[in-house]
Amino acid sequence: MVQSLFKTGVAAHIVGMPANTLRVWERRYGLKCSQLDGQGHRLYSADDVQRIAALRQLTLQGHAIGVVAGLSQDALRDLLSTQDQVREVAQAMAQPALRPRQLLVVGAALATRISRAAPRRQLRVADSASDLTAALVAPRPTGAARPDALLLHLPSLHLPQVEDLAAAAAALALPRVGVVYGYSNSEALRRCAELGIPCWRDTHNDRSLVGWVLEGLAAPRSASPTPAAAPSQAAAAAPPTPPQYDESTLADWATRRTAVACECPSHVAELLLRLQQFEAYSADCEHRDDRDRHLHEQLHRLAGSARVLFEGAMQLLAEHEQAPGQAAAH
Repeated sequence: MVQSLFKTGVAAHIVGMPANTLRVWERRYGLKCSQLDGQGHRLYSADDVQRIAALRQLTLQGHAIGVVAGLSQDALRDLLSTQDQVREVAQAMAQPALRPRQLLVVGAALATRISRAAPRRQLRVADSASDLTAALVAPRPTGAARPDALLLHLPSLHLPQVEDLAAAAAALALPRVGVVYGYSNSEALRRCAELGIPCWRDTHNDRSLVGWVLEGLAAPRSASPTPAAAPSQAAAAAPPTPPQYDESTLADWATRRTAVACECPSHVAELLLRLQQFEAYSADCEHRDDRDRHLHEQLHRLAGSARVLFEGAMQLLAEHEQAPGQAAAH
């Protein structure tokens, strides 16, 4: 079997992190990859991507990338397992208790594994099926046991199966859907990312798998969410100022070495890039009617307002770089 290899951008997309952040990790912390292509670009194997995903998960939990980047795969696995145990204890003590999330699992073996490893106060298998066809025709549990998400297990994941999975989730009216796979290719994983389908490469570490489900696929929801405050008419109507930074300047900030010890300059630059892209996108969205057009006008103005706020953050970073005693970044 030919092993799938992924460039930096694709690998970052798979694990849900900015490509520029992964490039910073490559440069500063010497992340190893399987090989280089003819132009010297890094190529990551599926195992490499799984390692990046583990590093990403640990940094989101508060670990410094400079500390965990040099750990062996076994050490990363042990650290994740310890984190999972601590999280289970903390979540078990949390009050008030929320309704356990309920899964419809396609794959009997996966359903058994999750049932054994998941804390029952947080996650349960409401029902299971042998394949998607069986899941579509079988009656679903109702009431407190109604499924919140669909989770599919596949030894190998290919593009047609991704489309089938998305269609099945829509037919079952389940808002969350994910897939646990053994092997896949970049085309299928890229399509999953486009459709918002989280993917987990099966390492047979059931505790980590359950942690992934709890944090992403079946994240607990508040029983009575507080409605977001509506923007004021003045804020919605005020036209945003033109962008202060062009894409090349922000891309430079996202990758340069600065006097700041953390990666805040990179993150702020990436957020600004995203906001500017969405601001332009929302201005060009298609409108079905006047109500739809008004919605996109508001989204465009709010994106511009958010962009102005983060331009202020970028200005603070630039002033910090030029402050006395700080080395200018090049």
